[in-house]
Amino acid sequence: MRVMRYLNNLCWLIWALFVPVSCSSTIADEWEDVENLKKLDRNVRVLVLGNSYSVDGTAYLDHLLRNASLNIYQIAVYNGVINGGGLQEWLDVYRSNRGVSLDRAAGRCYMKSEGRLSEILRQEWDVVVVMQSSDKSYDWQTFEGRIGQMVEMVRSECSNPAVRLFYAIPWGHTATTTPRELEGNIACARRLKEEYGFEMIPVGIAVQNARNTRLCNEAYLTRDNWHLCHGVGRYVAACTWYEALLAAPSHVSVVGNPAVVELSGSERSNDTSIPVDASNRLLCQQCAYLAVRDTFAVATVIP
Repeated sequence: MRVMRYLNNLCWLIWALFVPVSCSSTIADEWEDVENLKKLDRNVRVLVLGNSYSVDGTAYLDHLLRNASLNIYQIAVYNGVINGGGLQEWLDVYRSNRGVSLDRAAGRCYMKSEGRLSEILRQEWDVVVVMQSSDKSYDWQTFEGRIGQMVEMVRSECSNPAVRLFYAIPWGHTATTTPRELEGNIACARRLKEEYGFEMIPVGIAVQNARNTRLCNEAYLTRDNWHLCHGVGRYVAACTWYEALLAAPSHVSVVGNPAVVELSGSERSNDTSIPVDASNRLLCQQCAYLAVRDTFAVATVIP
């Protein structure tokens, strides 16, 4: 059995080295049982032009797709981060030809991760996700002009003419400010969909769903009134990214995913952290699933 497994892996390595593929996958780097991974209908190569909220959203994404046994060699999620940044900041980077460095957040389909933004964009991405900074995301005036330029930037540079544009809806900050922010976030997201054809990763809706359940704590699922708490907060966000981007091409919903999250020592010492275990895992997933199914509606009752 061990000999046969070695030969299978050797054959796969030879195939990876000599057969041209659209995605630079070092398939043998972890010697996984590739044959038992669930194949996707298509590659999902995602470039995120984000900020610290995209770090929260993708922190557990790789953990989820591995627990779903998806073919990680068809998946690439690369996260570009400008802390506090949004549309204008990414446009400034592009226009100034500044170099950028991306973090690989999920998957093992390897893409170029360093260079000028124009060089990064020229790869064959399937999805480009853009984000607005959370303090501007509920004010349409901060989108006007800039969002059209972002669309033009992506369309003119990306080598994939069928690249899909997604917008990640942020969450409201605190219990007192969230109602106003959430209403504005939804209104702006609707206009992005209707006027520019954006698809949605409704993280803010999923987080608000979770806040309407027993998952919510005194910190409103944040660790500093801005960023999501470790454990449940980030898990709900990652479930939303998974469901929006990967459920359709993999035919595997996030609902039922066995992934749990054990907190590190420093995370456990933070009173806002909530581990993900058998008692709350499914509820987190349902909050995300309902948000993706009904993008602009907060669920008041979670089954």
